[in-house]
Amino acid sequence: MNLRLFPAFFFVVIAFVSSVASARREPTTPGTYHDWHDVDEVTIIQPFNASSYSQIAVESFDSAGVKLPDPNDNTYRAVLLAVRSMKPAFMEGVARNAKRKVGATGSAKTLVIRARLTKVDPGSQAARYVVGFGAGAVKIAIAGEIVDGASGKVLVRFVQERRSGFGLFGGGYAALFGRTARQLGGDVAELINTF
Repeated sequence: MNLRLFPAFFFVVIAFVSSVASARREPTTPGTYHDWHDVDEVTIIQPFNASSYSQIAVESFDSAGVKLPDPNDNTYRAVLLAVRSMKPAFMEGVARNAKRKVGATGSAKTLVIRARLTKVDPGSQAARYVVGFGAGAVKIAIAGEIVDGASGKVLVRFVQERRSGFGLFGGGYAALFGRTARQLGGDVAELINTF
């Protein structure tokens, strides 16, 4: 390579890398976005600076209205138990990925997560065991919002679904529901971290 061309080549490479990096950066301006930082749907109502908040609190994790299997179905009890343990698993996922403390509400510098279960599908343990490759996966979907704790103002709304289909002997329902709820919590924490 001609050494006189090296500076021009160097600047072209830098310009290309920075344009690719900025193209991959998702906007934080108000609007509705799909597949935004791996979250299915995000509606930004008001951008915020996450570093100005000292903690995150999961205020509610509503399961009222979520469709359960028929009480005579062999998955009914597993889903009922999973719904009851979903909030702690979700909070664990938030805590693992959050860049700030996850605690109780009350501080003026708190971001509050309000989430609602919209789908709890146990899938099929037999299909996970026999077929594999994601067949019979457990599915959980949530809709929620991120709120400024001091003002009560909604900053962001989100919709996310996760699936888990792998586990020893098809994976037990409790283990897969717990894993999926933790992944959802991690997704919401990462969503907050982007601001």
